[in-house]
Amino acid sequence: MFSSYARALVALSLLGAAPGCGNTAPPPLYPITLRVMSDSRPLPGAAVVIAGRELGATDAQGRFRMETVGVEGTSVEVVVRCPAGFRSPAQPLAVVLRSTVQLDQTQRGQGIETTAQCPPTHRIAAVVVRVPGRPNLPILYENREITRTDLQGIAHMIFRVGGGDTLRLRVDTREQPLLRPANPELVVHTTDADNVYVSTQGFEEAAAPRAPRPRAAPVNRGPQRIPARRPGGFF
Repeated sequence: MFSSYARALVALSLLGAAPGCGNTAPPPLYPITLRVMSDSRPLPGAAVVIAGRELGATDAQGRFRMETVGVEGTSVEVVVRCPAGFRSPAQPLAVVLRSTVQLDQTQRGQGIETTAQCPPTHRIAAVVVRVPGRPNLPILYENREITRTDLQGIAHMIFRVGGGDTLRLRVDTREQPLLRPANPELVVHTTDADNVYVSTQGFEEAAAPRAPRPRAAPVNRGPQRIPARRPGGFF
């Protein structure tokens, strides 16, 4: 007997409509094994709910075993509530009731097997910004400097994000105003997994503006002698 084994007697509308009541054989029991995983790892402590009733939680191996009555070919909705730090499935699992045959009679049958996923609520995003040959450039996140590029022009950052979040970084070039483009934005689209993201930004350096040539100062020649005008004539 497994610690997470339960018997769920689910009242299905189809079962209530079955003909006969006295000599009718009891409805069959369908064993179900539910496995709850998170990133390919078994997840203990996930609650299992059928027909609004919580039957128990997954064990250390992420398993929950139960039995339910029903009609062959119909389905039972199984709700999985993941523990804190994990995202529960948006929709219930529809488990189709079907008979199974255990080939090895010495082993306990698993019955119907189904799997639910509980991904972590947050992911780790390791971001590497490469600015080749540009050391000591500030990297901004939400208008705040969080690191600078090293001697090779590389900066490393770690973010805790929700799956699918978008990170917007900026390379601050105000201390090196000749770099083009000026203050470029780097956009990182994260996935629903722990991952490493590399973003590369190249720069060109604009020519320094030429200083204006100084104007020559006027030469002071001192007082000028004006020749006297000859009477009755011209110069």
